[in-house]
Amino acid sequence: MESVVPGLQVRAYIGDPVWLGESDDAPDDPNAGPGEWVDALCFSISYAPGAVNTPPGEWRGGPGFESGSSGSAHERVLSVTRELMSEVQDLVAIETKEPWPVEVVNGRRDMAQGYATLEGDHLHMWYGDRAAPALKLPSVHLE
Repeated sequence: MESVVPGLQVRAYIGDPVWLGESDDAPDDPNAGPGEWVDALCFSISYAPGAVNTPPGEWRGGPGFESGSSGSAHERVLSVTRELMSEVQDLVAIETKEPWPVEVVNGRRDMAQGYATLEGDHLHMWYGDRAAPALKLPSVHLE
């Protein structure tokens, strides 16, 4: 994301373990029922000082995002990636007061939908139609 949005900073990290159970009870409660511990996948985003319409010395961005969900590692990475793409899109559109990235459909300017897929150990991300994206992000090799 940083390579296509000047001044953007993204911090991705693995958060604390989160208990996912059938109820809200703590896992050490005998009534908790089945569940599992998962590591939360997290990110925070911000604009660096002077980026887009941000006054020098000021940071813009939302609170961090944390996802503790079940499913395969593949599904979890895609879910958090799509959320990151959506939040960056919102931040840029708010700051620039323009749809971002823009795609024109039937003569109307609109924001292109973000998509991501995992192929092997490579994460591919784009906005708009995959065959002719409004914006294609560099692929990321996941280890």
